[in-house]
Amino acid sequence: MERLLDDLFTKRASVREAALSSIIDGLKLNCRSQFAEKNFATLLYRCLNSIKKGTSKEIVLASHALGLLSLTVGCGDNSQELYKESHPVFSQALKSKNEALLKSVIDSLAIAAFVGANDFEQTEASMQIIWKFIFSKSGENAVVKKLPPSVLYTAISAWSLLLTTVDGWNLNHNHWHGATSYFLGLLDSDDRSVCIAAGEAIALICEVGCLEKFSSYTTDDKNSSKDTGKNLPDHDYSLQELQDIVSNHAKKLASHTSIQSVAVKAINGWNNFSLNVLKILEEGCFSETTLKFGKHGLQLHSFSQLLQVNFVRRILGRGFVTHMLENEFLRDVFDFTPSKNKLESNLYSAEREEVMVRVFLPETSERDYEEDLFERTQKPKRSTFQKAKTQLLNKQRMLKGEDLQPYHD
Repeated sequence: MERLLDDLFTKRASVREAALSSIIDGLKLNCRSQFAEKNFATLLYRCLNSIKKGTSKEIVLASHALGLLSLTVGCGDNSQELYKESHPVFSQALKSKNEALLKSVIDSLAIAAFVGANDFEQTEASMQIIWKFIFSKSGENAVVKKLPPSVLYTAISAWSLLLTTVDGWNLNHNHWHGATSYFLGLLDSDDRSVCIAAGEAIALICEVGCLEKFSSYTTDDKNSSKDTGKNLPDHDYSLQELQDIVSNHAKKLASHTSIQSVAVKAINGWNNFSLNVLKILEEGCFSETTLKFGKHGLQLHSFSQLLQVNFVRRILGRGFVTHMLENEFLRDVFDFTPSKNKLESNLYSAEREEVMVRVFLPETSERDYEEDLFERTQKPKRSTFQKAKTQLLNKQRMLKGEDLQPYHD
């Protein structure tokens, strides 16, 4: 991996691109925290240079590498530096019209803020960049840009990811007014991924609360008739109105088999996102669920966590399981502890087990030497005994826990 760093300084774009591609594979498929920490500055500033001056392909690779670098180093001074240095560079890159470039930059912008933002203001600043990317300013009015469906899906997902990390009461209404009307309008989109991303955003807004921050005006909730989602008037919606409108659309989506082919498709037994949206809107709360990958299970307690997991899984791809098992940042964020191998139910558990350690003490006639030897030999004796005793207690506790807790496949 370290030999690839030299290639980032070469003048040939093809060599830099090949090096970035290999670095991405290395960071994605394995949690190389030591490599990332040791070479952080080189990786950060060479990738930023590639985004500023490189080809479109190089920008795609460099921005992706920065997102993976942020996830690998986790919270701390390095991720904060990455956030601050990449923020203006990502903003400038969003002026491009290259679809692949825009998707990669938006994803990495969101990850950089998700990991490295120190406070609410920094997170909301990144949310505003994404929001302004979706809307262009024309005088005093905001005009929706005509974006490719894949780019729009990425932008909405990234905006939703950052919304999961903030307190709704801190949001500035002037930045997000009209968000609910905009997302409701997207529920009729011909693109399934855009439709589901909009439904997820509305469900998240309902979970975060403070609906007035996302409404069109600052008036009270209206007891208007329920709308089907078409030709929606530009007004404030109550929580019940939003739930009814999105529930109707979620039910329609769930009835189509084509929903299984969208980017948020469930794998390995994971619940489909449209069903989770429907459930949270109908019941008003998120039911705790466990997402399984391999022999492990990740327990989620909110819809926000579900969106976070899905976003991170999309970024890491095949390396998601490896990072969940080894990446300290992700394990802390999701409060995940890898499950140990289950012991056989018929394993014999002794009620009592003795541990004995024998230490040979040579005889000597010199008293001082004998006292000194005794003192030196007692330390390893006590240390060995305590270690064996601790291992024995841990074993007995684990066996007792296996007997008390039922195991579910």
